[in-house]
Amino acid sequence: MENLRPLIEARIKAQVTAFKEVEGASDLQNITANRLGDPGCYVFEESVSVSQSTLISKTMQQVTLIFAVVIVLKNVKDARGSDAADVSHGLQNSIRTALLGWQPHTAADPLEYSGGALVSFANGFFIWRDSYKTIQYIRS
Repeated sequence: MENLRPLIEARIKAQVTAFKEVEGASDLQNITANRLGDPGCYVFEESVSVSQSTLISKTMQQVTLIFAVVIVLKNVKDARGSDAADVSHGLQNSIRTALLGWQPHTAADPLEYSGGALVSFANGFFIWRDSYKTIQYIRS
């Protein structure tokens, strides 16, 4: 099974030039605990789920991979965060344009958007997470 996270990072770096930093991370806690770029984009594998194999003498399973794409912005202009939310919205759209329907590897299905949510609006930062999913297959 291919490691898609670096491919997703490279795609965002190439397609969305507004970010000062596009990097991988191990999880959300790792992102918020370390130095944050402004604007920054961080990618990590959020979850993996598998189907049961239906073959008798061999194994073939569908693996659904969900990747988090986290946008981090400093919020210094507006105490309610509407300015940062507006900037984030534009960056979300740019990332969606770059990733939606893009096939990161021939062994993976094209990426689909899976939703998003505000992670945090505290300590001067606006942090938003969008999720994208793809499917790969593993076989014995």
